Amino acid sequence: MEYDSETGQKPGANRLTIDMQKPGVSVEALTNDPIDSLLQTSVLSKKLSNEGHQIVGSINGSIFHINPKYNPLNKGMPAYLLMQDGEVNTYGAIEKDRDQFMNRPSAFAVTKEGKGHIGLFGYDAEVSVNGVPTTIDSINKQQREENEIILYTDTFSYRDTHQNKYGMEIVLNGFSKPFEEGYKLGDQVQATVASVGPGGYTAIPEGGAVLSIHGPENVQRFSGLKKGEQVSLKINLTKPWNDAKFVLASGPLLVQNGKVKLEMDPKSARANEIAPRTAVATNADGSEVYLITVDGRSSVSRGMKLPEFAQYLVSIGAHNALNLDGGGSTTMAVRERGAQYPVVFNRLSDGAERRVSTILSAVSYEATGTPVYMNAKISSSSVAKGGRAKVIVNWATDRNYHPVKVEASKLQYSVEGGIGTISANGEFTAQKTGKGTVTVRYGNASQSFPVEVKKAEPNGMISGFERAADWKAESARAKTTLKFNAPKSPVKEGKTSLGLQYDFTGQKGTSASYAVTNSINLASKPDRLGLWVFGDEAKHWLRGTIRDGAGKEYTIDFTEQGGLDWDGWRYVTADLPAAAVSPVSVQKIYIAEPLDSNKNKGTIYLDRLIADYDGKHVEQPFNDIPLDFWHIEEIRMAVENGWINGYPDGTYRPADHITRAHAALLISRTLGRKGTVVNEDPFKDVSKDYGYAGEIALMKELGIMTGDENGNFKPQAKLSRAQMAKVLQQTYKLQPKNPVPEISDIDKNNWSYGPISTIASHGLTVLGENNTYRPNSFVSRTQFAAFIARAESMEK
Repeated sequence: MEYDSETGQKPGANRLTIDMQKPGVSVEALTNDPIDSLLQTSVLSKKLSNEGHQIVGSINGSIFHINPKYNPLNKGMPAYLLMQDGEVNTYGAIEKDRDQFMNRPSAFAVTKEGKGHIGLFGYDAEVSVNGVPTTIDSINKQQREENEIILYTDTFSYRDTHQNKYGMEIVLNGFSKPFEEGYKLGDQVQATVASVGPGGYTAIPEGGAVLSIHGPENVQRFSGLKKGEQVSLKINLTKPWNDAKFVLASGPLLVQNGKVKLEMDPKSARANEIAPRTAVATNADGSEVYLITVDGRSSVSRGMKLPEFAQYLVSIGAHNALNLDGGGSTTMAVRERGAQYPVVFNRLSDGAERRVSTILSAVSYEATGTPVYMNAKISSSSVAKGGRAKVIVNWATDRNYHPVKVEASKLQYSVEGGIGTISANGEFTAQKTGKGTVTVRYGNASQSFPVEVKKAEPNGMISGFERAADWKAESARAKTTLKFNAPKSPVKEGKTSLGLQYDFTGQKGTSASYAVTNSINLASKPDRLGLWVFGDEAKHWLRGTIRDGAGKEYTIDFTEQGGLDWDGWRYVTADLPAAAVSPVSVQKIYIAEPLDSNKNKGTIYLDRLIADYDGKHVEQPFNDIPLDFWHIEEIRMAVENGWINGYPDGTYRPADHITRAHAALLISRTLGRKGTVVNEDPFKDVSKDYGYAGEIALMKELGIMTGDENGNFKPQAKLSRAQMAKVLQQTYKLQPKNPVPEISDIDKNNWSYGPISTIASHGLTVLGENNTYRPNSFVSRTQFAAFIARAESMEK
């Protein structure tokens, strides 16, 4: 069996080819149970597919009654004859006018020899009275012809015979066994005469039948029949239909003997409607059967008229072809390689699959065997030395393409070329640069992948957040906006950063604001990702998601829950899971808050996303602080502890001097204290409304920093080294520690001599040549960080 999708002049045309000579393969007409319970083609295919009866593909079958106007008993039933394994499901009807699809009795069958057969069928039927048989010309034929005897059953188009007044009509009931659904062709069935009357619109009793008889000789033959007498009926089909495996009637015939020949008026409205189409066709000897659909009612495929459809069928090799139900019913379902069940393959004109009464299915009867074919992939064919890739087996099938369950424990892996090793679960570890091959085997199936091991990737920036088009906002119980190049936005490097503006207010449950991208794809998996973040001290949770080469998504943490607690720029890292394999794509960076008590709104900024492949990457703490800066560790410690911050442009400005107001703020942070609530001016020159009034008041309260003799604090005055010594002594309650060094560049009677010699005794300052301290010099930002870091590192 094979299927293809036609392209070029006939878009939307699909063909499933069945080799009827192949052992264990055939075509079946299938229905739901009960027969009038409609199901979609793909759903019915799945329902009836099982071991030893695996459905490979299906199309919808013949026309059926959706909402029968004249015979409510027909609802959901096939409109025409359906016989399976010699047993009748329904006789259906034979229509009378040339503009009708089934005006001549046509059908598709699989013969007892296992070949496809398409053509006109006939009934071989008789009714016997007192052992004398009389031929029944047809069943449920709408137009009774001259001198014909027609049998009408429950599945006729109407609830009466719908014939003229001529002749006679005999009503039958009390059948000795099923006469329609469940009737075995060729069986004798006894029936009782319920009434005998003239021709006309004789009602068909539910569960019964009516013999409509025309012609003097025929009428004479039955004229003596009385109510209550018995007759016997026997129904069969003409050859080769009588012993076919099934018969599915439909119409019209489209192709006969390799030529277009419609068994209906080609100029009728139905024949000339441009619509989706479905057909079954055979080659000349029936050794091949074709199940065909043509999509329609869309910009991709308009559909076809029936004459056009017939011409198309001839062009693809149809020798005989029969029209099936089209329009919204047109459906082809195909079992893709490795899949368990068929799924819809064509484009549905209604946008959804319609429920139908019958389907034609390509069926394989052979049991599932050992794996012969396999579909697998390796997550990356180019792996950095030390990196990993994973072999993923999507599916395996036997020689008949029946899906075989993939048992991970039975998969075997190997590596050629000495480029690395592979584990029992298919994870390849690159160990030596060069080219080689990774192979996976399962039963008799195998697949190999060329792999090149390259030098380890260098650590470096993978996104500078310069392109707004690469990112979009998403939200969960939040409002989210992404900002690029906003006025006064902090930028760590380059021209812009990504501002992630969130609003969690009024929300219950975990809120999250996402920056989503599909632009960051890494051929090799890093050990970790690094990111510069300008925080807002709101104590939220900074996270991200990645997708690896195996298609698995992982959540990574740049902070712990509540850990986004700083103000200014800070470099954070997130370890990538050991189970993740190359390649890796960054999916999201987001801020989350699970606690309803911490729902606020704000903005953080992201810049300079780093791929750290060896886990050893170190970033400069600030743009103007190189890694070999003399006080870099003290500055890093001060920043990481939140004692001092850099500037929005990513600089630290190490030589800038500290003001007394700024010193009050930084010492408050070091102590972990917030400024005192002030109700009055703390100093003559410091208003209670001053920005640092609370911190200055705290320093006054703790005796760490006091004003001058005039009651002024001088907040904008630069902090001297002498004042710094006093601040350190008071902050850490320091007493002199022997040996106490003598300070040479300040008088012992000066107020600052004691504090300076005390901090020197504790190693908080490095004295210059001849024990100089330079008390009147001003404290730089670098020196302040060094003083505080040393003080915090003292043994307590």
